[in-house]
Amino acid sequence: MRRFWHVRSARTAALLIAALVVLGISATFLVVSLIRLASGTWPSWAAGLLNSVKDAAWADTAVLGGAIGVAILGLFLLIAALIPGKRRTALLNWDSTDTLEEWVIENRGLAHLARHEAQRTDGVDSASPVLRGKKMQISVSTPVHEASVISKSVQKNVQDALVSIPLVQGISVSTKTNTRGGQ
Repeated sequence: MRRFWHVRSARTAALLIAALVVLGISATFLVVSLIRLASGTWPSWAAGLLNSVKDAAWADTAVLGGAIGVAILGLFLLIAALIPGKRRTALLNWDSTDTLEEWVIENRGLAHLARHEAQRTDGVDSASPVLRGKKMQISVSTPVHEASVISKSVQKNVQDALVSIPLVQGISVSTKTNTRGGQ
């Protein structure tokens, strides 16, 4: 099975910045090299840049620190561009006759389901779930002072709803309850 929809998302902004920087540097080197081959001399702006780099005091701590800082920033951008992002889908365990077929559900859909199930529980004013990997944290707001019963009820309702979905990996549910107002 290919796992097309279940791949990790790309970090396109960092990848685009890194690609544009590398493209700009390579295009500049290409133009300077072609001018050097055609005329036999370096362009004046390139010769000035090369002379300033040659004359720079590399023993100076400010120059060395700046060069190290720029190198670390470039390395950080490159690593951020190449490492994939978080998964945004959960793979479903679905019986299929086609081996190239896969079924997924977005994490956002699972969070909406959890919010709906939590808000259906008696005594719940509002609920906001956060899904990270295989763990779901639900923050529940209630006007009832005895929040432990509501917290357990919300956790059970959401867990039952998630178990009814044929996920390949199960999701553990935990709740945090805030009491507001009430008698």
